[in-house]
Amino acid sequence: MKSEKRYFVWLLLLLGAVCFTMSSGRWNAPIMAWIWPFCVLYFSRRTRGFLGWLVPTAVLCILSAVKWGGAAGGVVVENILTGAVLGFLAAVALIVDRALYDRVGGFKATFIYPLVFVVIEFVMQLTPAATLGPISATQTGNDPMIQIASVFGSYGITFLVVWFSTVLMYFIDIQKKDQRRAIRAGALFLVVFLCLFFYGETRLALSDVGTKNVKLAMTTGPYMGNFMTDYEENLPVEENIRSMRQSVDTAVAGKADILLFCEEAFCVSDVDEAAILAETARAAKEENIFILLALEVEDTDGSRDGKTENVEYLFDNHGEQVWKYYKSHLTNFIETQTVVKGDPVMPQATVKLPNGAEVKVASVICMDSDFPTFIRDEMENDVDLLLIPTWDWAEIRAYHTKWVELRAAENGVCLARSCMDGVSTATDPYGRVIMLSDTAGAGYENVIFAEIPARDVFAFYKHIGPVVDWCYVAGLAALIVVGIVKKKPKNN
Repeated sequence: MKSEKRYFVWLLLLLGAVCFTMSSGRWNAPIMAWIWPFCVLYFSRRTRGFLGWLVPTAVLCILSAVKWGGAAGGVVVENILTGAVLGFLAAVALIVDRALYDRVGGFKATFIYPLVFVVIEFVMQLTPAATLGPISATQTGNDPMIQIASVFGSYGITFLVVWFSTVLMYFIDIQKKDQRRAIRAGALFLVVFLCLFFYGETRLALSDVGTKNVKLAMTTGPYMGNFMTDYEENLPVEENIRSMRQSVDTAVAGKADILLFCEEAFCVSDVDEAAILAETARAAKEENIFILLALEVEDTDGSRDGKTENVEYLFDNHGEQVWKYYKSHLTNFIETQTVVKGDPVMPQATVKLPNGAEVKVASVICMDSDFPTFIRDEMENDVDLLLIPTWDWAEIRAYHTKWVELRAAENGVCLARSCMDGVSTATDPYGRVIMLSDTAGAGYENVIFAEIPARDVFAFYKHIGPVVDWCYVAGLAALIVVGIVKKKPKNN
């Protein structure tokens, strides 16, 4: 490899930089996620000294700040810092690989690089940061591929995508010295890939969503505001009630069983909250419809130290309140200092819908759904439909929808997500998209409909997820121990 021309290594890094920028964030081409990890890994392995980790780290940090610009809200410094941190986390895999690859040696060393990515994603969602920008989300839309999440979680998709890079590097490194071993390595990856893809195809071919359909209406509200800057226009309560009633009338005309409002669809004061709740309960009873109402409630009497409430209420078709839930995972930088934090206990209840179907529903609000462990552990096994009122913004709107859709495949649950300034979506319990609507340019009070086969299906990950997650961590820990104990080969 000493005779290898240096310009090729740098050209490959350039290709990796382009692919990294185009995979996740504002722009996402799924194939790019398979390419960039290999390109930066190749540069790192072929470049000796500090340049081997410093250059790709700098590239990833800078480009990550570009593609995630705006993800942290409207403050420039926080956006740059968030993007740079995400880029650095991607570079950590390179640093660990450089430290351990030669020491571990052999085919087992190909697991180091992908396991670091997986463990970082897993650890991130145990913190308030959530799993922002997971590689797995780049593959949504490939229905057979995302079925991997039903067994191995979304981390399994990340592992497979990144493992391709290390197996390819392994093949390149040894194919001249030991062609048989190189072919065996490539064949093993191909067999694993085909088996997983075959599993996904088979699972979809044998899918049974039943006939328990629920017609869902999703809408926003009149709330003119900007989530990033926390700007809101608090309309008179009469205007909010008029808008709510208008959406209910449209939903009823479309024969919807449930009307799902977006996150903070109405901004009201704590004085006016009771009035809109009473009118919503009355509308639900009069029109024979379930209504999930999401509010931003301002603190006018100082009882909450000036903090607002990001809260939702579910009313059944008899006008009874089924639950009240406060958002428990607040959006970083934007809400953490200004919004009341709720208890992380997911509301869920079995209800009989107007169409006669008995359905178990649950709900979370926006960023709550970015935490795979929270959703898996809090949601009971027989939940049929997960309702998610959401508010996004331009820089995250497309990608945020993608990584939330993975919750459906992971848990075998139908998902409905009504989003302000973003993308509303509905999926079946296999994660297949039933409805996708860009609400950013549709205006407010626009009602869209989706007919959902509301039922749960068995997903291994829902039951064995904790074991699977910690197996990833244990696997990386074992390789680190091997790398520490084992002496580095003298010829390196």
